[in-house]
Amino acid sequence: MLPPVQCLYNTGSRNTAKSNFFQQSRNNRGCSLVLSHSGPFTAFFPLLKQPLTGVNEEVVCKNHLILGQHLYKALEGRDLNLYGGEKLRVKVNKHFILMSDPSRLYTIIQSDLPAANGIIHIIDRPITNSLPNGPPRDERFADKTIGEILRKDGKFNRFLSLVDNCGSPPPLHGAGPLTVFVPTNEAVDQARDGSILYMLNDAKDKLQELLRHHVFSQAVLTVDELAALSHVRTMANQLVTISASDDGEILLGEKGVRLASTNIMASNGVIHMIDGLLYPPSILPILPHRCDVIKSKVTVGPCVHCSYLHETQCPEGSVEMESYQIGCEYANLPLGPTHNKGCAKYCNATKQVAECCKGFYGPDCKPCIGGFQHPCYDKGTCVDGIHGNGSCSCHSNFKGIACHICSDPSKHGDNCDEECRCVHGVCDNRPGSGGVCRRGSCLEGFSGDYCDKKATPCNVDGLLAHCHIHAYCTHTGLDYK
Repeated sequence: MLPPVQCLYNTGSRNTAKSNFFQQSRNNRGCSLVLSHSGPFTAFFPLLKQPLTGVNEEVVCKNHLILGQHLYKALEGRDLNLYGGEKLRVKVNKHFILMSDPSRLYTIIQSDLPAANGIIHIIDRPITNSLPNGPPRDERFADKTIGEILRKDGKFNRFLSLVDNCGSPPPLHGAGPLTVFVPTNEAVDQARDGSILYMLNDAKDKLQELLRHHVFSQAVLTVDELAALSHVRTMANQLVTISASDDGEILLGEKGVRLASTNIMASNGVIHMIDGLLYPPSILPILPHRCDVIKSKVTVGPCVHCSYLHETQCPEGSVEMESYQIGCEYANLPLGPTHNKGCAKYCNATKQVAECCKGFYGPDCKPCIGGFQHPCYDKGTCVDGIHGNGSCSCHSNFKGIACHICSDPSKHGDNCDEECRCVHGVCDNRPGSGGVCRRGSCLEGFSGDYCDKKATPCNVDGLLAHCHIHAYCTHTGLDYK
């Protein structure tokens, strides 16, 4: 096995042609950070007869690396992300192209050379053309703090709302240095199991811990520097692991949360947007879904002569109680009476029985439809419990899997007791519909929310206008009524 990739420029004269390339970059901070990482990663070493000139060495170096370890057979037929931002497509017969310049073909001359921290493939030429400048930096608000930037753009709205309502937010306006992982609006919206609402209303200590777990307060870590680390310890004093996906993208945490956009620079740190939430183990489970029950059962130990009671033992899994039974019968010796009166210990056996809290169901205690605080949207009763199936048994006037529809097709309203106002269409008989017609249900020739307007010819030039069925079209000046 070869030494670590970062040391290959010292592997001897036989490898000089292919190692000079990385020797050029050994003092480059951006590349050396990655090369010093424990890995694993995949490196493409080009054959060089002389050092490259007139190139951005850091960018070129990074675009010869893939995060993660990939043998050639695992690369064939796939699209992957080079660390510097370029994308490549590996073809058959050890060829690959850059997606930005598909006309230029690269050849893998030698593959699957093992190193201490990854895999090396020797290629016929350096990747130097049409390269991006690496992960870009967004410096539009570089003079603002992270706390100020969050209020500048709607894409931070959901995370900002959590910060504003948690009671004790992380110090996003402070001096720093900070690295903040901000979930996208979509990522926050996808937490639809009621956990966010529960933390906002009933468990703000957990919400505060969740937000602190999205902040690293020891340094400003750009995406380059993140890639060089195996983990970071957040303000929640818990670890977020850093790994690579099969296609070379950075992943955060046990669930592999991906980076959505990176390097949004601030005066006190940097923001990376992520496509999921990072949950610290200390707050899991978030919802109070398990309400296990301790059940007790009193049993009786062996019956013996009362003078020998202290020598008996309770059955395994039970505990001796202070009181004991007097007058039990026990078998005597063959020559004596058949049964004698004796004593027996009372023993208490306890066991924990798995149960779901109210509003949760099934072996995993999932929240009922509508959330555990308002199961079935308060319009029915959830079949909850560890043996329940989470279905809703609707109250009178309601139906549907979530009791979200009025059972009478002509009714609407919170209690499904209001007459629908749809005239020439199908009533939208949901409790909060307002009694309008279902979209697209108006009979031919009718329109409007209530299908109560009809296109009728005006009395001047035959133009059609939509009027209420109890009105007619008149022409006054330039307007039609």
